[in-house]
Amino acid sequence: MVRHLILVAVSALPLLMVALLAAGAHGPGAMVAAALLWAAGVAILATAVWRENVEPLRRLLDELGTDTGHEARWRVQRLREDLERCRDRRAEANELLGDLSAGLPDGLLVVDRKLRIRLINPGALRFCGWNEIQPGTELLDVLRDPEILEVVERGVKGGRPEPIIHENPRGVWEVRVSPVGRGGAVVLLSEVSLIRRSAELRRRFVQDLSHEIRSPLAVLRTTVEALEDEVDPDTAEVLVRQVERITRLSEELHELALIESGEVELTPEPMRLADVVAEAAADARGNARRAGVTLEHAVEGDPELLSDRRSLFRILSNLLDNAVKYNRPGGRVELRARREGAQVVVEVEDTGQGIPAGEIKAVFQRFYRVERGRTPGQGGLGIGLAIVKHLVQRLGGELTLDSREEVGTTVTIRLPAAGFPPQVRKKPPHGRVGGR
Repeated sequence: MVRHLILVAVSALPLLMVALLAAGAHGPGAMVAAALLWAAGVAILATAVWRENVEPLRRLLDELGTDTGHEARWRVQRLREDLERCRDRRAEANELLGDLSAGLPDGLLVVDRKLRIRLINPGALRFCGWNEIQPGTELLDVLRDPEILEVVERGVKGGRPEPIIHENPRGVWEVRVSPVGRGGAVVLLSEVSLIRRSAELRRRFVQDLSHEIRSPLAVLRTTVEALEDEVDPDTAEVLVRQVERITRLSEELHELALIESGEVELTPEPMRLADVVAEAAADARGNARRAGVTLEHAVEGDPELLSDRRSLFRILSNLLDNAVKYNRPGGRVELRARREGAQVVVEVEDTGQGIPAGEIKAVFQRFYRVERGRTPGQGGLGIGLAIVKHLVQRLGGELTLDSREEVGTTVTIRLPAAGFPPQVRKKPPHGRVGGR
């Protein structure tokens, strides 16, 4: 600062000389006054120049880490080049993101924390019914469906809402929303009209097939029963067993189709859990005795629940049937039930061969069976767990399966004690199912 003041004073010396010469005609007092005015003016000028020019320049040099203007210019040039490269990379990234989003079969919509659109691809444009939407447009100006806006707002706030199904004139869509790290959300829009239609056709085919083969099966059963006294007993037994197997397959296919389509009416009624457990255990005890398997059941306390009795009995019967069928001679099956808060918990544990870890999820697919060589002669249809899974979902419960090879399998069901939610009585969403 002192150096700067001296430079300004030296630069203003000619002005001082002019002022002294002009004031000399008025005497020494005028010269002193002119000198003082000159000094004050120099100080004011030096301060103004320092604040407006020198000090900002000095701070810039300090931030650049240099003391000379030449080196500062070199560094500024480097920064400008880096900035240009960053701009080029950003443009390339935006172009790549645009190409990727445009190539997606689903709709993609990205919004910021203020629900302004940052990115939208052709699929999302089709969902919205627009030909073009500029980035920065308010989402409320494009979509006015309150359900979609609600889930997007929850995603923007960091939540992960469940997918919803939305139907508009352009199709049936599954809407998934996920939050992004710096605020905002990503909305994935999948058109599921064809999937739902194919699922509906599949269900109708299964239902019609199971219905149409009932009459031929009845005739075949009657014929086999009439031939029992005329053929070899072993042959008759095989024929009867195979007819029963096909009949059971037809009945279970029909039942599964009805459950999937939501045509099975569920009626909640109060019941004692111990009664249903005892009834299912008694029904399965004959098969367990023939298979050489010990079947035990136990209920802690005397829990009561509000649920559909027929569906609960069907669930327990299928689980016990599987536990006995896939067990080993001398094995054990245990059916346990208890109350946990607002839920009832039912567990079916067996000491069978277990399920390989890679196949645990697959057993819930219809017609799926664990490797047939591991369970020779069991004759499973692969529909049991599919029926169990869908019935548990319709009752508003949860189904989990834990299994270890050569140790056994435990299936756990958690059901609401106060009755299943009303929405589960509606037609369930289409999806994949399975069975063991």
